[in-house]
Order: sequence, then C-alpha cells, then structure tokens
Amino acid sequence: MRLQTISNALNPLSPLANLSLSSPHQVLVIGCAYGGISCVVNLLALSQGKPRQSMYPVPDFDGRKSTKGIEITVIDERDGYFHSVGAPLAHVAPKHTPTMWKRFSHLKELQHPNLHFKQGSVQKIDPEAKVAEWLDKTGRVRKQSYDHVVVATGLRRHWPAVPKSSSYAEYTRDAHELIDKITGKGQRHGRRVVVIGAGAVGVEFAGEIVHNYPSITVTLVHSRTQVLSSEPLPDEVKEKVKDLLEEEGVGLRLGSRATVKELEDGTQSVTLANGDVLIADVVLDATKKGSATTGFLPSEYLNKEEEIEVTPHLSFSSGIPNADVHYGVGDVIAWSGIKRAGSAMVMGQHVAANIYTSILNSDDSSNNFTLAELPRWPAVIGIAVGKQCLTYDTTNGMKFGVKVMEGYFQDDLGWAANLKYLGLTDMEEREHSVQGAMEMKEVGVAPEEVAAAA
Repeated sequence: MRLQTISNALNPLSPLANLSLSSPHQVLVIGCAYGGISCVVNLLALSQGKPRQSMYPVPDFDGRKSTKGIEITVIDERDGYFHSVGAPLAHVAPKHTPTMWKRFSHLKELQHPNLHFKQGSVQKIDPEAKVAEWLDKTGRVRKQSYDHVVVATGLRRHWPAVPKSSSYAEYTRDAHELIDKITGKGQRHGRRVVVIGAGAVGVEFAGEIVHNYPSITVTLVHSRTQVLSSEPLPDEVKEKVKDLLEEEGVGLRLGSRATVKELEDGTQSVTLANGDVLIADVVLDATKKGSATTGFLPSEYLNKEEEIEVTPHLSFSSGIPNADVHYGVGDVIAWSGIKRAGSAMVMGQHVAANIYTSILNSDDSSNNFTLAELPRWPAVIGIAVGKQCLTYDTTNGMKFGVKVMEGYFQDDLGWAANLKYLGLTDMEEREHSVQGAMEMKEVGVAPEEVAAAA
C-alpha cells in the first residue's frame, strides 16, 4: 500500500505529483493590531488565489498560488485584536467593553491550518540568520525562523488609551474597574472627572464621558492654548474641535500645566499653573506620548524617534543583511501624516502584496512581478467629540457634526466597519446572534427581520 502511494506520487499524471516536497515560505508577523492583522488577512487571501481590493496599485497575481505554499506565524503580547480607536468607549461605556477585544481564537477567518498564533513578546531578531528570539507567557525563551518578517508592533501607549493587560479576561476586569471609578459605581450625580492632556486621546475620553454620563462634570486641562496642539493640522481644525468640546459640555482649562495630589478622602486636587485648584473624583492622564515598540531592533535600523526607517516598498531601508525581507507597517515606522488605524491597515495590505510578489518570483523565475510602492500622504484626521465627529483632509476640507459622526464612526467608533472591511467575524457572537434570532422567530417576529438580525 505504501509502495503504491509512492509510485502514484512519482507518476507525472498523479495529483500527488503537484505537491511540493520543499518547505513552505515562512512569514513572521510581529504584532497583530491594525497593520499586522491587515497583512495577515490579505496574505491569507492571496495565498488562496483570492485578491482583495487595494487602496493603492499592487500587482495583479491573477489568482496564482505559491508552489511551495505559505505558513504564517503571528507573535503578539495579547490574545486578541483590540480596537484602540474605540478605547474611549471601551473604557467608559460598559456595553462596548466586551465587544472591542476580539480573541484570535474566536475569529472564524483566522482559523486556518497555515496560520499560527503565539502569545509572547519578541526580544531580538537576527536579520542575517533570519531568526526571531521571543519570550512566551511563561517566560521561556523560544526561537522562530522566517523567510519574511513584518514588524507591526505599533506604539507603546499608556493606560487607559490602550489596555494594560494582555488577555481578554483581564482587560474586561480593568475596564469595568475604571468605569466604576468614573461613575462612582453608578452614583453619577455630582461626580467630577478631570482629563489632563488635550491630544486626540484626551479629547475623545472627555467627550465620551460627558456624552455617556451628562450628570458628571468633565474638565479637560491642557498646557497649550490649543487642543490637538502637537498635530500637524490647520488652526481652524483645532479651533473647531475646541468649539465642539464646549458644545458637548466639556469644561476647558487651556494654557496651564497641572499638578495632581492625592487627598485623604480619596479625591484628588489638580493645581493649575495660575494657582487655581480643581477637586476631582477621578483624574485621567492623557499626556504621555506613545513610543515606538522597537526595543528588540538594533539602533541602526531606527531614526531618532526610534521608528523604523523604510523604503517606499515598506522594507527596512538600512544596509542590514536581508533588508529586503524585513518590513515595517503602522505606527512603528517613520512615515508621513498622522498615525492612524486606517493608514496602518493600508500599509498591511501593501506589505502583503509585496511579500507575495517576492514569493511568486522566487517560486518561478519566469515570474516578473514588480514590488508596489506606497506614496507619502498628508495629514488626515477623524476625531469623535461626544455625539459629534470632525473629519479633515486636504481634498474635502473640514466636516463636523452629528451626521458626520453617524457616517464616519457610527455608534461604536468604527469597530463594526473595521471588522467588515477585514472580513472578520466573531464565532461566539455570531452564535449568540443566531440563537437570539431563533428566539425572536419563535415569538412571532417576521422571517425577514430574523434574517436581518442574524
């Protein structure tokens, strides 16, 4: 029986003869937020001959598949994909907390035999040997070889701009504890919250708190005279965001640094540079700037901000060994414009196409696909301010208001739209949704409404 199988494999007319005896191309993705997960889903699609619509021109592979196949390994500190854009909702409104973190093991489209998730943190990479050294959850040192690597580790941000925990269970616990502090465990009337720092994070947190809890007094303190002072945006945009904050009911104290002190009764005093003192039940610090998570890379790969220098192909630009198989995407690289989720996802798609270009070209010397180049782009922003939203780009100018919010962010800061764009569905939520639809049908809801709910 075994000899017959071998004989069949050697027969050029046998289907088994088309199976490659060589190892599949190994792709390592370090970090699986917006840029990383975009790269993964696009590379999976390309490997199955299913191209996805791209924002910028990439090669047309015409459904070609790699003769060797592709194996993707993801190393991430978290056990799931968190919607960082939605952090102000996740950490303020309890109904949104459980939905903003999708465990990798629950996402249907990521359950693929050639895709492997490993929870841990990369400590260093050897570009010449093409090996990454990483620590698993137990602290054990492990090694992962690769043919191509994508660094998508983003910025190291601070709580509550991002979760401080690496698991879904700990994240939900931390979020509910913060919500209890903000609301006084439901005793909202008369509560006082001070948010320090009027960058995008501070603006959105202040707006979400006052929108979700109108009886809570929210004050936003900023050391500069303009909100969003560090962003490369026109003054009129910053002034309009300020106006929207005031329309939503946020108190503003601009142009004054703050010193925070814990009081014996559990409250905090916030002393401004002009001597004014604010008493707060909760103080949220949104002043800390995120830093690029590149500590595992040699300094010669990085600029002074510790961001990765890349080419228009998004491969590493320094003269390191095998630079052309090392890629960076998202907030971790030096690129134009404002660091945004949408930009990171475009980069992930771009890198997936370029890796697949290299793979097909190496599989067959007759292939001559060309690497795609990503253009630089100007500053673009979309920011939620309570029930309103402001968007700005150089083509369409500035737009703002409730209708803009409905069209741009919907009611979940764009999370459902993000998942739909990536083509990801939560198996557990889907099961609950279907079960709920069945229960509705049993009590007489029209079939077409049941189908829509599912």
